[in-house]
This record gives sequence, C-alpha cells and structure tokens, in this order.
Amino acid sequence: MGADTQLQALRALHAVTKRVHASLDLTATLDAVACGVVEVAGFGLAAVNLAEPNGDYLTVAVAGSADLKRELLGSRGSAEGWKELFRISERWGTLYFVDHRVGVPENLYVWTPDIAPSEDPDMWHPLDCLFAPMKAPSGEWLGVLSVDLPEGLRRPGPQQQEILALFAEHAAIAIQHARLHSELERSQAEAEYAATHDCLTGLANRTLLRTRTDALSGRAGQQVGVLVVDLDGFKKVNDDAGHEAGDEVLVVVAERLRHHLRDSVVIARTGGDEFVAVLSGPALAGTLPATAVRLRDALGEPIDGASGHFRVGASVGWALGEAGDDVRHLINQADHAMYAQKRRAGAPA
Repeated sequence: MGADTQLQALRALHAVTKRVHASLDLTATLDAVACGVVEVAGFGLAAVNLAEPNGDYLTVAVAGSADLKRELLGSRGSAEGWKELFRISERWGTLYFVDHRVGVPENLYVWTPDIAPSEDPDMWHPLDCLFAPMKAPSGEWLGVLSVDLPEGLRRPGPQQQEILALFAEHAAIAIQHARLHSELERSQAEAEYAATHDCLTGLANRTLLRTRTDALSGRAGQQVGVLVVDLDGFKKVNDDAGHEAGDEVLVVVAERLRHHLRDSVVIARTGGDEFVAVLSGPALAGTLPATAVRLRDALGEPIDGASGHFRVGASVGWALGEAGDDVRHLINQADHAMYAQKRRAGAPA
C-alpha cells in the first residue's frame, strides 16, 4: 500500500472522526465508515454489524455494491453463530480471519463473491472471511466490521490490516458517541416529563396545566371550557383498603378521563383526588354540560383492581369562557360549582 493510499486512508479516517463529532446520526456515520473502508482501505465490500442486547448482530451499513446492500441491510445473525465464527478464526492482531478450509457456521449467512479460487496461499479465496471487532474501552463488543474482496484479491498485508482496525476503532467511537447522546436525551426527556406530569397517573400536573392554559389566550374565536372533578368516597377507599388500592382507583379514573376527553387541551391531576380538564373549541356551550354529566356517570362505574372491588362517585363542576379569559379564574368558577354540587348531593369526601 503506497504513501498516497495511506494518506487517503488518513483523510478518510479524519472525515469519519469529524462526522462523529459533528453528527449524532449513527446510521449516517456508520455508512461513512463502510464507504471509507471500500474507498481507501482497499476492500470491495464492507458491512457494519451492530451488536444487539441479546447478542445477535444486525447489519446496519453496507458499502461496495448496491445489490448487495439491498440483500444484506437489515439481516440478522445469531449470537451463537457469531461466537462459533470467532472461535474458529485465526487472530491477525485485533482482526479475525476465517480460512476457507475451515468454513463458517451453517447458521450464519455469508456472501460469496463470484471470483475463481486460486492455489496460491497468498491469494484471497472466495470463501475467506475477515472481521474487525468494534469494542468499547471496557472490552464490550459493540459490533463487527466485516470485509471482503481485498485489493488485488490478495490476502491483506500488515498495513491494510492496520487501516481496517483503525476504521473499526472509529466506528466504535461513533457508536459510543451516539449512545451517550441518546442516553442524555432520554435522561433530559425523563426529567422534563417528571417535572410536568403526575408520576402516578401520567396526567399533567399544575405546572403543565398552567403552561398549556396560558397558550390559549391567543386563540381568537375559540371558547374555553373548564371541568373540575373531585371524587366522592375516595377517602373511604384509602381508609378501608389502603393507599395501594387508592392508587389503583386514581389510575383507572385517569384512564376514563382520557377516554372521554380526547379533544381536551390538557387533563391534569391537581390534588389527591381532584382533576382539571381544559377544553377549547368553537361551540362548547352546547356540549360542556353534557360532558360533565357523561364524566360523572363514567367515573361512577365499578372499578375492579388487584386490591379489590371499589366504587367511587364524582362531583363535576364546569365553567365556560372565551379565549383570552383568565383560565385560572374559570378554574376557580368550576371549582366552586363542583363543591356546590357536592354539598347538594351530600357526597362524602
């Protein structure tokens, strides 16, 4: 491998490194790795196989042939097959070579190039295989970079092997980089969710309710309806069956609210057994009272949980306004209406 080819390989590795640091798209980065192996590392085919949690390997990037890419992309090899493959391999430094005379496990699909076999031991046989593991610093196997059709159809020499190993290292960096970013995004999303949602029911909390209702002020021509729901007899469930049973009741109540208020702007749990729903639309005046009755009936249905059979009632108050009205004032109006209904019915807490 000449000096120009080595320089090209270094440039390609540098490009992959820049992509790793500039892009968080793992697929695009691994495509660049596979293409780099084909373009400058001297192989006619390169495939990136990512390790899955169960030990299987999924082919996520292929370079060298459009037809082969369609054939291999998305294919999966079993953990057992890959383990057996590495067991029978020769070690070429950090690489794994499988001589055609040994063969690969039958349960692994291996593409065979259309080249004539040679008796020359230095020539590449169509059934030879070469693999570069992609490892984390901890030693965890992140995946495998597999190659075929080396330059000149000769077995790769030390320099070509070293360049292949370097590409595998950069691919491992790309995988870790993407994973760290995904974990960070997931942690941030979980933190944001926890800050705006009730941990038991998954409904919005007061913070998210305030944010969503503030956004209604600019919707001209819309009516705003507020429903305040307070459970009747919920304290008895907690006292008689315990708080675990009470939690089961609250989860079912939340599910029923979601089912009957699909078009609501937001449904929030604002207290122990108190919920608020804010709806918007052009003609709520004719539907809001009926919605309150429908909710009261639905929440009064029996609840069968792991802790037992329960039945609670619901007092529902409502208030109607226009977009731009102070929604917090509407919530207070609906809250007063709810308590007035509870007093009239003599409903228990």
